[in-house]
Amino acid sequence: MNALAVAALAAWGLLSQPAPPAHAAEPGVEPPAVTRTLPPGGTATIAKVVHTPTVPPKPDIVLLADTTGSMGSAIANVKVNAADIVTAVSGAQSGAQFAAANYRDAGDAVPFAVDQGLTADPALVQAGVNAWTAGGGGDFAEDGLNALYQLATGAVTFRPDGTRIVVIFGDAPSHEPSNGHTRAEVIAALQAADVRVVAVNVGAGGGLNQGGQIKAVTDATDGVFLDNVPAGEVSDAILAGIQAIEVTVTPSADCDDPLSLSLSPASRTVTSGDDAAFSETVEVDGGAAGGTYHCEVDFLIDGTSRGYVQTLTVHVPGLSVYDVQVNEGAGSVDFTVTLSVPAPFPVSVSYATTTGSAGAADYTAKSGVLTFAPNETLKTVTVPIADDAVDELNETFKLGLSSPSGAGLTDPSGEATIVDNDRDGAFTCSATALNLAGQLAAQANPANSPCVDATAAGPDNTFNAGLVTVKTTGLSASTDLTPDSQSATPAAGDKAVATSAAGSTKITVAGLVTIEVGYINATASATCATGPGGLVPQFAGSSTITNLKINGATVTVGSGPVTIPLVVGSLKLNSTTTTATGVTQQALVLDTLLTDLVIGEAKAGVTGTPTHPAGTPCRA
Repeated sequence: MNALAVAALAAWGLLSQPAPPAHAAEPGVEPPAVTRTLPPGGTATIAKVVHTPTVPPKPDIVLLADTTGSMGSAIANVKVNAADIVTAVSGAQSGAQFAAANYRDAGDAVPFAVDQGLTADPALVQAGVNAWTAGGGGDFAEDGLNALYQLATGAVTFRPDGTRIVVIFGDAPSHEPSNGHTRAEVIAALQAADVRVVAVNVGAGGGLNQGGQIKAVTDATDGVFLDNVPAGEVSDAILAGIQAIEVTVTPSADCDDPLSLSLSPASRTVTSGDDAAFSETVEVDGGAAGGTYHCEVDFLIDGTSRGYVQTLTVHVPGLSVYDVQVNEGAGSVDFTVTLSVPAPFPVSVSYATTTGSAGAADYTAKSGVLTFAPNETLKTVTVPIADDAVDELNETFKLGLSSPSGAGLTDPSGEATIVDNDRDGAFTCSATALNLAGQLAAQANPANSPCVDATAAGPDNTFNAGLVTVKTTGLSASTDLTPDSQSATPAAGDKAVATSAAGSTKITVAGLVTIEVGYINATASATCATGPGGLVPQFAGSSTITNLKINGATVTVGSGPVTIPLVVGSLKLNSTTTTATGVTQQALVLDTLLTDLVIGEAKAGVTGTPTHPAGTPCRA
């Protein structure tokens, strides 16, 4: 700012308008927070404005007065308006501190003195200023340079993070050297202490700036020179000079990987209260994964953080595909592919299935490209799967994402688990109406496993084996499976039933024993029923014999098991044998030393599979 402009500021009477205009922006960064959504490799440019304070931040201001005899009117003006100066500066910067000091000529008794150290107490500041009296001074030149040197080298204690300002006002130049200090030494000391000098030349003529002396100091310290200021306007000029100090705004950025940030210009110097404009460009690394990243930019004022911080949030859309689990009978698997945030631009990604424990027979391979329209966040990839009838372990395959455009990869692999819906076992069943020493008659489902629907019948016949003769009528056997299709999900009531019967039977053994039997029926069943932890197989067997005679004598027979000793062996009736995997029901068993006879046998049970050796058809 040139001297004429500053002089004009003083003439405007700033003390009568200590507050900034109503429309002035509050100090800080605008906008203070920005959010952008960018793809990997993307950039965005953001305009930033730093509203600087009308008074430099945290000012430590020393009012340095020439108190020689010619300065009476100027000193009086400052005394009257000192409180207004303090009020105006503190209104803009609540942490402001002030000190009062004065200088005279080297020949005076006290050529330099600090009347009040730095304080925020207005009363103490006023008292320090009130201590000034005009007097002394020998020749024309005074010792202002010495006073500046003393202030720069410890006469007052500046705060480490304060803006250090010395406001000197006077009407005469300084001796050179001044108390042994050259102009260059004084400037070097002020620069080392980071002190800005505001100089107010009272009256017309060279005065304080004779030979360009004080302006050399203000220029070297980034200060302000106010020229030709009438004695009655010195206090106005002091405030104008403080407000005219330039500040340098320098952005300092700290970003998460994978963001990089540049600002143009690298710094900007403006008058306090003016705006410093910057162009900010953020760039996302081309290999960035999807996620949310941040930058923090601290706009330093004269190299010190003053809290003018801007936060930048960058959302990089991330593509994810999720795991899924389906029943083998579902027909297809739907993979869900998502974008973590809506993107204002199109996003595409390639996809392809890869085998796991599930192979080509289990699903149809699929590949392609998904394209998300702007602001779209969800897509579905449908993969057909096959439903077989083989009991097997759950099987898996994957859908992988690759070659994204406009987004990063967050979770690029989703696994599909095909839950086997085939039973862990099978029902077994068989029925035999007669078995005489291996001679079989009316046998249903002789394979036994798996159980199938079957029927068998035998003609009326006479069978001989050794000393045993059997004459029978009405032989029949059947097996029945419910449901007929075992691909259905296991349910309570699923079962296998075996039944065998004989109409009437006469047995003779070596002419010693004659056994006459009425209607014989045997039934065995394996049924899925609710048990601990789910469905379990339950086994049941029963048989009936309507009447029995042995050598003409009637024998009463119920439904329970009976063993009758004979001279040729034994006769067992209604025998039920149950194991962990099934039941065998035998209505009549003749056990002799040489020949065995079974009439009315039914079997039902369960068996596992190679995958589940201990499994049952009641589980899948």
